[in-house]
Amino acid sequence: MATQYSDRVIEGMQALYGEGFLSPGGPDEMAVFLDGVDLAGRHVLDMGCGLGGASLMLADEFGAARVTGVDIAADLVERARAAAEARGLSGRIAFRAVGPGPFPFGDAAFDAVFIKDVVCHIEDKHAVFAEAARVLKRGGRLLCADFVAGGTGDGRARLYDDWIAAMKSYGLSFHFGTLGAYTSAYEAAGLIDATVRDHTSLSAAAAEREVAFVTGPDAGPLREALGEDKFQARIEASAMRFKALANGALRHVHMFATRA
Repeated sequence: MATQYSDRVIEGMQALYGEGFLSPGGPDEMAVFLDGVDLAGRHVLDMGCGLGGASLMLADEFGAARVTGVDIAADLVERARAAAEARGLSGRIAFRAVGPGPFPFGDAAFDAVFIKDVVCHIEDKHAVFAEAARVLKRGGRLLCADFVAGGTGDGRARLYDDWIAAMKSYGLSFHFGTLGAYTSAYEAAGLIDATVRDHTSLSAAAAEREVAFVTGPDAGPLREALGEDKFQARIEASAMRFKALANGALRHVHMFATRA
């Protein structure tokens, strides 16, 4: 299956978020997200691994013994494999293209499941977390960062809808849910001790810096990489994400739970 990310979008998003990353935050957010999380000696499933940037960090900087990255986009998986080989990490990281639906792994196969800004693209949250729980060992950890829908007052609904429209014009689609939709899906899957760290203010600050960059004097290479139409759509999407985060129409959270 091919990715919804065109070559131009991939190049542009890496210019914004860092090599190997297709979602906001990049390496800087990884440090915040995994602060205090011990992955030493663990086998980690990176769900929706994309270009593999997070998988490389999980193994190289956060001490995971093994990382298995999966994604429905075979073209991204090939790029991720090449990146792991270039870094000399092929012996500890494996990437695999998978179809939608159950993972091709047995029960209790992993010590941790890492999911960063992926579930917002998937409509059935219960199915995602049920499958994550199935492949986790008892006592294994779910590490999930995602954008969730915020409140609807004070014009928030309009800002939220405007951001969705901006992202669609950029070529990306979403199925946002409330935080409550996530926690109920955790509970139904048998994941317990769920905790949430709100990352919205830091995500909004990063989004504001992104707007300053894409509208500033150093954005020429990004404009050239994307082409004029896509570049203008990128400006609109970045601006609307910042407004939605700043207004509370959109939240960004780091969520953790344990397999019962």
